[in-house]
Amino acid sequence: MLVVCPNPTIDRQVILADLAPGTVLRARENKAYPAGKSVSAARGCRANGASPQVHVLLPEGGSSWYLDTLRAEGMNVTDHLYPGEVRETILVYEDSGRVTVINGTGAEIAADRWYEFVRMVVAQVTPGGWVICSGSFPPGVGESELADFVGRVARAGGKLALDTGPNWLATGIAAGPALISPNLAEAEAVLAGDPGAVEPTDVGADALERAEAAAVALRARGVEHVTVTAGAAGVAWASPDGTGRLPGIEVEVKNPIGAGDAFLGGLVAWLEVGWDFPAAVRWGMATACSAISQWSPGAASAEDAARYHARLHQS
Repeated sequence: MLVVCPNPTIDRQVILADLAPGTVLRARENKAYPAGKSVSAARGCRANGASPQVHVLLPEGGSSWYLDTLRAEGMNVTDHLYPGEVRETILVYEDSGRVTVINGTGAEIAADRWYEFVRMVVAQVTPGGWVICSGSFPPGVGESELADFVGRVARAGGKLALDTGPNWLATGIAAGPALISPNLAEAEAVLAGDPGAVEPTDVGADALERAEAAAVALRARGVEHVTVTAGAAGVAWASPDGTGRLPGIEVEVKNPIGAGDAFLGGLVAWLEVGWDFPAAVRWGMATACSAISQWSPGAASAEDAARYHARLHQS
């Protein structure tokens, strides 16, 4: 299994009682983790027994700490360096449970370096094997570059699981990924043709019904497998195995950031070994539940995932 991280970030976590804009505050605790949605997905894969080969397109500035820390986790990482500084994401966690996320944009990449990265990644694709690509893309990568990447993976025989924002997702869908996994707001923005829509944090009481409708509508656009995550409400899906919903369960929450990525990693890990889609979705949800209780984004544990999986069987 390949995991492709085109726009990694360093998550800088700030933990405090209350965020009061316009004032000088002192954090109770600070943490830092090598991150990026694909890296969180890779952590979810590993919690389910998979050994993903992670390809990270990484600016040189700050890359040593990033790579050393990620490899210390046991991650199998191939780095593809280019000029610039690794972007950073500031995450502020308040005692109320509110989380504020400020994403950096990333260093711009030249067209020839991007295409070299794509060529090297596609050369590693195994026919019939899964490829995960999650998150944003660095400046310099536009719609045509994304469509080219998706098409190349497909022509190499890979099954691409794509999870990206509405600005890229519509283009990605048209290019033919095997699976997409947007959240509810992203799915509805694509279906409405409004990729710039503001993403609400409250999914609403009817979230699972809307998520299932969105999954069905997105699959009708030619994607074989679709999952639509709806935060604490759960997840819905549409696939050749049918459609369905899986309600969320109550879990201890430390860091909700990366839960959807861990879900995707767990899902694909079980698809890779031949499980049917609804069963793989359940393991993906269990992985997300485990990840939420960790500070490291997406860092589920096999033991916790199994425990939550047993609870999901009872729901």
